[in-house]
Amino acid sequence: MFQTPPSSSSIREDTPTDVFNNPAFIFLQLYHSSSLGVHSSEPPVLLPSSESMERAIKVLDHIPPYNTHKIGVVYVGEGQSTEQAILSNTHGSSRYQQFLKRLGQILQLQECPPKLVYLGGLDTSGIDGTLACFWEDDITQVIFHVATLMPTLQSNPNCSNKKLHIGNDFVTIIYNDSNQKYVFGTIKGQFNYVEVVIEPLGGGVNHVFLSVREGLTDLLDCQPYLVSDKWLPLLARQKALLANLASLVMLSQSTTTHYPSNWLGRLRQIRHIREKTQNISDKRNTTPSSATPIQDFTLYC
Repeated sequence: MFQTPPSSSSIREDTPTDVFNNPAFIFLQLYHSSSLGVHSSEPPVLLPSSESMERAIKVLDHIPPYNTHKIGVVYVGEGQSTEQAILSNTHGSSRYQQFLKRLGQILQLQECPPKLVYLGGLDTSGIDGTLACFWEDDITQVIFHVATLMPTLQSNPNCSNKKLHIGNDFVTIIYNDSNQKYVFGTIKGQFNYVEVVIEPLGGGVNHVFLSVREGLTDLLDCQPYLVSDKWLPLLARQKALLANLASLVMLSQSTTTHYPSNWLGRLRQIRHIREKTQNISDKRNTTPSSATPIQDFTLYC
């Protein structure tokens, strides 16, 4: 189900720069041609050239063709129990570092084109550090807001620069190496719905469980797990993704009956553009022409 993401230097290098050399584009044209004998109920339509249509296309371009998730990651050191102490960490144990490397791909932020790589609000100029943890498959991109990868500034002891991102994430992975119980909501945030808590044990084994806000227990599997260091990143990532999806579903239940995924958003916008084009075409066909008819002078010959 999951695949290893490409290296930082090769992200999206296979994306054609010329749409006419894109096999998918060529197939689309051939599929609807009469030579293949395909009779589609919705063949491609020529879009009119207008400012309103350009705005509609720009809205479509702003909806990425993949689902996006942002998830926080924090390291809790020995004896740490306060938000400030936890967010101030700039590194963790060797087991934590190995976990982080396998959780996703460590990217250079300056090399990430925001139009192709989902960064979840991370700045590429250096304000949020130089590195980021990123994971993707064919239909999903995930950015991890890792506190230890963000700069800890002496002028900002409360680490508000880190909390700006992690405090607004629905899900946070807590690597609890403090040898004491982690209290849910230690890192305060309005959208702190789920925490995936990892407690490293001896022998390369980890205790993993979920702490969830009321209202999400019916949507998530909160059963605790014992997992080895090797499989810990995969389990934590899957749990975090499912928890983030459940949070989005819960929020959408108050406004709609469907989870507003990017795929659904793009489909709705494409249908809107098609209906808009059809309406313009219908108006042109029903509006009587105001042009003066040309008189047939051959009648007088």
